[in-house]
Amino acid sequence: MTKDNLILTIRDYVFVTLGVVLVAFGIQYFYAPNEIAGGGLSGLALVISHYIPNLSVGTIIFLGNLILFVISFILVGGDFGLKTIYASFALSFVMDFMEKVLHSYALTTNLFLAVILGTMIIASGLALAFALNASTGGTDILAKILNKYSKFNIGISLLCVDLFVVVCGGLTFGFGKGVFSLIAVVINGLLVDKVILIIEKKKEEKSKQIEESEDINTVV
Repeated sequence: MTKDNLILTIRDYVFVTLGVVLVAFGIQYFYAPNEIAGGGLSGLALVISHYIPNLSVGTIIFLGNLILFVISFILVGGDFGLKTIYASFALSFVMDFMEKVLHSYALTTNLFLAVILGTMIIASGLALAFALNASTGGTDILAKILNKYSKFNIGISLLCVDLFVVVCGGLTFGFGKGVFSLIAVVINGLLVDKVILIIEKKKEEKSKQIEESEDINTVV
């Protein structure tokens, strides 16, 4: 691995870590304390944790991801698989740290605000991971596979996968919170695509600037 490739790899993992922290923050300070199962393995983990309270959300996510790692390596590729393993382990660790050490709590008990703010934060974190060919694991892996082998963009793929979790959340936490969970899933799917487009546009602009700079140096 060359020095430039090493720097790029480190940069990717730094930004994936930032994405993980954003996702964990949105779940632990907006979704979990308000019982909003906003899709994904994290939402399913909230449902399971409700019935098995001895298992933390982070632990359930960790166990669930083990089942999906092999699938990601086979169907999506090694780079995605490695980054996803890192991100999923990191997500479980950060969520448990926030829950058990920082004693995370609801920053707002207003369900509407919790959905809007939590989803904006989580969608930004997910988009950051997806833009770097990674995911936070769980059902995001299934969404990535659906995205790769179909014409669906990543946001619509997430929406399709998350609908099942929303139904489970509605049956567990009540119809009202199920509706808010559905709103969260829809907003998340739309926002992820928007943020990915912004990130990719920034990356293209930066690449273009680097190419122009190299052309100028070549001429000189």
